[in-house]
Amino acid sequence: MNSMELPVEFQDKAWAKLLFGKLPDRILFLTDPNGNYYWEQVEEKNLKYFAKQCLGNPWADHFGLALLCLTDRRLTPSSIMNITSVLNARFRDLFNHFKLSKVEDLLPSHVEMYVTGQILQEHSDRQRQSILTLYNTFMFNLKKWIGTQFTDEIQQDLAQYQLPVLPFDNRDFSVRTKAITNAKNKRKEDTSAVTPLLPEIRAIGHLRWNQVSRLREAYRKAVQSVKDDNLTLPVDFYYDESEYANERWHFTLWDISSYEHEIEGKNQYREPNDKDYFLEYIKAEKLDDGSAGEGPWFLDLLRLRLLGQWDTQYTGEEHRAKVMEYLNHWGYDVNEDGKTTAPFLPRNPGLLIQGLYLTKKQRNTNKVFINIEPIYAACMFARFALDIITSSGARINELLQISYDKECCIITVDKSASPPRKNYIFRLTPKGREEAENYYMPEDVFKFMTEIVKMLKESYGNDGIPDVEFDVESRKHLLDTKKYIFQYQSRHINVFTINAILRFLLHGIIIQTAEGNQVIVKSHLFRHAFATHAVQSEKLPLDIVKSLLHQKDVEVTAYYSAPTSQQISDSINSLHESWITQIDIQKGILRGPEELQELFDDYREKVGTLSKVVGGICTIDSVCPTKMACIGCAAKVPRPEFKDEITVLYDWADESEKRFEKLGLPLEAQKMKITKNRARNELKEIQLIERYQKDEKHAPEIRIARK
Repeated sequence: MNSMELPVEFQDKAWAKLLFGKLPDRILFLTDPNGNYYWEQVEEKNLKYFAKQCLGNPWADHFGLALLCLTDRRLTPSSIMNITSVLNARFRDLFNHFKLSKVEDLLPSHVEMYVTGQILQEHSDRQRQSILTLYNTFMFNLKKWIGTQFTDEIQQDLAQYQLPVLPFDNRDFSVRTKAITNAKNKRKEDTSAVTPLLPEIRAIGHLRWNQVSRLREAYRKAVQSVKDDNLTLPVDFYYDESEYANERWHFTLWDISSYEHEIEGKNQYREPNDKDYFLEYIKAEKLDDGSAGEGPWFLDLLRLRLLGQWDTQYTGEEHRAKVMEYLNHWGYDVNEDGKTTAPFLPRNPGLLIQGLYLTKKQRNTNKVFINIEPIYAACMFARFALDIITSSGARINELLQISYDKECCIITVDKSASPPRKNYIFRLTPKGREEAENYYMPEDVFKFMTEIVKMLKESYGNDGIPDVEFDVESRKHLLDTKKYIFQYQSRHINVFTINAILRFLLHGIIIQTAEGNQVIVKSHLFRHAFATHAVQSEKLPLDIVKSLLHQKDVEVTAYYSAPTSQQISDSINSLHESWITQIDIQKGILRGPEELQELFDDYREKVGTLSKVVGGICTIDSVCPTKMACIGCAAKVPRPEFKDEITVLYDWADESEKRFEKLGLPLEAQKMKITKNRARNELKEIQLIERYQKDEKHAPEIRIARK
């Protein structure tokens, strides 16, 4: 096939060294009409994936040619990776099942049996429909590319490396429609579970962030005491958590040398540097009666070594079985082969992962060690992302655009208000747009961003943060290198990492569908929940929610905000109780341009972004959607300092309801009931906010056990 030695002119080419002798020369040294080698264009991640996962398989030559084609036709690197990796997995399944040895043995009937569910019953409908979609993407691009790029002679030569044509596509089967429908139903079921819990989820995220922040502060105080008082490690210490946990947490402070010296029996000892210190969790006890407490929420994840790629860290079949049972319990689908996407695997170094030394030690002991800095940084970014998505419905690639510069972070002052009012704005480019748009945020979000910047400056050891390359494949080519807030160790934080750290921060919260299935936390799920709550619970018109979500198509907004099964059930019950309050929640009523203009003229003097309204601050960047009925509006951020206003409104609505009932006005009485319910919900949300704000003020006072 190839000469034995790589020609000299290619010895400095990474692709040539990686692929030489493993692909036919016709594919390896294929050039464009200008004499440029196609493999030069292939993105590094796609090249490495192909070399590691595809080479050596019967379809490697065919996939190699397709990879060159898709790259030259300028599909995004992420799309190419998705197409190649999914098809590679499906080919492996089919070749193993039918015991095929070459591509020519793959028949249309084999694919048809798979698509129609006759084989590999454990596969989902979505997996089945994807093979035809992606296979035909391969074939469509290859046909056009080869037919337009090469001479007849080369086309004939390359014909042997083209995949066989299938005489059907997804339109010939119901599996595609079924897969899409099932996926939508699954997302709506998950949304139904998340939507009513949004305030609680946000509050728990804040409370857990407070815990991690205090643990880091206690750790640092212990390290400083060791340095100031010249204490000998290990050092035992404890501190009392806030009333939220109401527990006393005990730890031991180690450094690598002291642990090696005392536990491992090694004689060498050296003075520790700041990166050598780590914690050992000892116990938690309740402050009320001294009984066993729970400790930090993430202890089980550390005990089972689930941070990172868990299936490379188990020490035996017993541990593996425990991990699989635990993951399945929390909704992560682990099959008998143990195959699953690691739920707590970030793709950014320095976040969550505990480091090689501690990971090795935990594999050989029953101890729980904590490297606090990766957990602290991860939870900081997770809280920031949670606040932005649940308060604005922003997409993940939009929040990842937030950068530390005056073009992105804008504060305006409205001096026409008394007192003058500040507006806090992120300028971000929505999906499918070319120009940046305004994303209005509560002041607290901006304040917390300054804490992240402070942490980043400390980690970099200077007064600034570096410019980094944007790391969302679908947008990478559109966005410049900037001082992105979501960065760590000089790398932009990517989508996979955001979802991993969100799952970590919120792990252990019971979020179950009506069928009792635990919901897997994803950032986009919060966007769906935000939209659903805005339309179905707060009755915001679709066009307003479309603006809040920065969407172009109102039909997409309608899908995002469609009622959940629970909301439909609740509405039916309400309908039975009072026919006069009948509302068709299945159908969004779109307002015409003339009515919108009338509303604007009517309210433009009354409504402004971040204006003070009853019980909080309005964040809507458009006409008031509720005609000033601010209680319960999704566009309002409830604020504890305005709690009395909501209480007064609740009391007024309660009195009015009773009066209307006496007067025989059931419709007006029902309106007051709705107002009371919304006021009650806002008061509950304010209680949650007050709880975590009070919790933030609790400072850990450590007590060191003197030896």
